[in-house]
Amino acid sequence: MKKILLNLSIEFGPIVAFLVASELTSFLKATLIFVLLTGLALIAGYIERRELAWFPLIVGISIIGFGMLTIIFKNPFFIIFKDTIYNGLFAVVLGTGLLYKKPLLKPLFKGLFSMSEKGWLILTFRWMVMFILLTISNEIARMHLTPDDWVVYKGISTLATMAFSLYQFKLSRQERLPDSTQWGMRIIEQK
Repeated sequence: MKKILLNLSIEFGPIVAFLVASELTSFLKATLIFVLLTGLALIAGYIERRELAWFPLIVGISIIGFGMLTIIFKNPFFIIFKDTIYNGLFAVVLGTGLLYKKPLLKPLFKGLFSMSEKGWLILTFRWMVMFILLTISNEIARMHLTPDDWVVYKGISTLATMAFSLYQFKLSRQERLPDSTQWGMRIIEQK
């Protein structure tokens, strides 16, 4: 359970800080905090796992890149549109993998979960659908909301994503392999 909480903190900590900071300061300052904490989360993830996991690395680089564009050009568009781009790209990549019966989430999370191939395919399909929904909803929010109102949307979509992520432990538990914990988490041997 400690590992789960640490991974959730690394993954969701920077966005939670961004949401809080955006209420206490300007959008640009909150973006700077988001960028800095994302960099620290990547470092913490590397220290914890002794490797850089692909999914957090890709998301982290997109946050840092688009966040810096937002700060440099003083334009919230970049950090807001980032969600549309990476959610859409992940949906396309996962969908393409599923067409070829390849669960592309497996290489991204194999260090965390130990599941059957069926479990990986189901997990990949679920996340593909989630990324499609996040892409569509972000575009609607981007086109119709002010940056400050978009932050409220982002808070709601983050909570929905966290709840969705936690729900996937039911699947990892059902499809776990013998070398895993009861929740389908990979057992790491202590050295």
